[in-house]
Amino acid sequence: MSENETEQIAGIFRNLGADQQQAITMASQLIKRADQLAEEKNSNRVSELQTLLETAIYGAQGALKPDKKADSE
Repeated sequence: MSENETEQIAGIFRNLGADQQQAITMASQLIKRADQLAEEKNSNRVSELQTLLETAIYGAQGALKPDKKADSE
């Protein structure tokens, strides 16, 4: 995990309303989880990160990801 990567993702969380420290903490945790998922699933780290970010963004907006709406109906 690079500092630049963490800062870029933290910027997304700041845009969603988090303060600086919260955004950095959330970005670090998200990156760590993406690394774990990529290792567990033997998948691409970037795609895992993208999936987690999409989930976080939809959640911040109070919405479900389109692929999860069927699960809740």
